[in-house]
This record gives sequence, C-alpha cells and structure tokens, in this order.
Amino acid sequence: MPIDVSETKTKSGHPVVRTNFITEVTVAEAQGYIQKVIPGGKYDGFGHLVVGNVTGVSSEVKKVLGSQKPDPHNPPPVAVILSSALARMAASLTLRVTGNHNTDSFRNEGEALEWLDGRMTEFMRKKGSPKVK
Repeated sequence: MPIDVSETKTKSGHPVVRTNFITEVTVAEAQGYIQKVIPGGKYDGFGHLVVGNVTGVSSEVKKVLGSQKPDPHNPPPVAVILSSALARMAASLTLRVTGNHNTDSFRNEGEALEWLDGRMTEFMRKKGSPKVK
C-alpha cells in the first residue's frame, strides 16, 4: 500500500491522522486519501502527521493533494517529518502555498506530536466557536 494511514493521539489526547507515504503514489490513491481528510470525511477535525517519501511524489499527485483548500481562518495543523533541513524548508514553503499556514516540518515524530498538541488545542477551540462574519 503506497499510503499507509493510521490514527494516533497527542499527549493531551487530540486526534491525529498519521500518513506514511511508503512508495510511489498514484493519482487515484491520492484522490482516495483526499476523500478521507476533506470536511465530512473520516479524518475531518484531525491534526495531520505526515511521514515517509513526501518529497518523491509526482507533480500530478501533488496537485491532487494540494487541491483541498482548508478553512483559511482555521486550517487543521499539519506536521511533516523530514530528516534534511533543506527538504524541511522546501516542504514548509510548499505547504504554505496550499493555503494552510498552520504547517511546519520536523526532524522526528516526538517534536512533531508536541507541536501538534499545542496547535490542535487552538484548532479545536476555534472549530467549536461560531465563525465571525
């Protein structure tokens, strides 16, 4: 399976979907994944922990993965694990271009989950409050 999806929790118990890009991902597989994380999908309201070969996906797959525009006022937090500092910088820029300013990249899962814990507290607080018009 090119995309392995599992659930985990932060130290405070916030739900996180852990997505591991294992091998080359097809457009159809990316579309199936998007259906799980869009509003109303199985992982709606979860934080995102992304690991694996995220820098090796094709441009077509990147378009599919970037097609879902999060709520600009309260996007779900996304933490990406990358060992290379250069790759972390590039990934952060790419994620911000998608419209989700609530993203960052990390060297390991411990750091990422700690960051997600704080971000999920704020995300859930905003999600529960009425939108200001």
